[in-house]
Amino acid sequence: MNHPIIPIAVAAGPSRERKRQAPRGRRVDPAALADIQALLGDAPRRRDLLIEHLHCIQDRFGCLATSHLAALAQELRMAQTEVYEVASFYHHFDIVREGEAAPAPVTVRVCGGLPCQMAGGASLLAR
Repeated sequence: MNHPIIPIAVAAGPSRERKRQAPRGRRVDPAALADIQALLGDAPRRRDLLIEHLHCIQDRFGCLATSHLAALAQELRMAQTEVYEVASFYHHFDIVREGEAAPAPVTVRVCGGLPCQMAGGASLLAR
C-alpha cells in the first residue's frame, strides 16, 4: 500500500506561551516547609515513598494539615493535587484544612462487617 507522507511543520521562533512564575496550588507556608524538612531529614525525596512520608507526618502531627501536604508536594517535586489525591484516597489519613480542629489523639474504628459483629464490634461501638 502506498500511503502519502504528510510533513509536520515545526513552529519556528520562540513560543508565545508564558512561562509560569510559580507553581500552581496554594503557597507553601515556610513554617510547614521547615516542619516537613526536619521530619524527613535525610530521607530520599522520591515519589514512590509518598505514602511512607504521609504516615510519618500523620504519626508526628496526629493529622495531615493541608499546609503540610503543600510543603510535602514541594519537597517531592510533585503537584499538590497528586499528594492530596493519595492522602484523601486512604480513609485512615486525617486531612485537616485550615481553621479546622485536629482530630482526637486516639481514633477507634469499628467495621460493620459480619466478622467484626461476631467478635463483639457492636458492644465496642456502644461504649
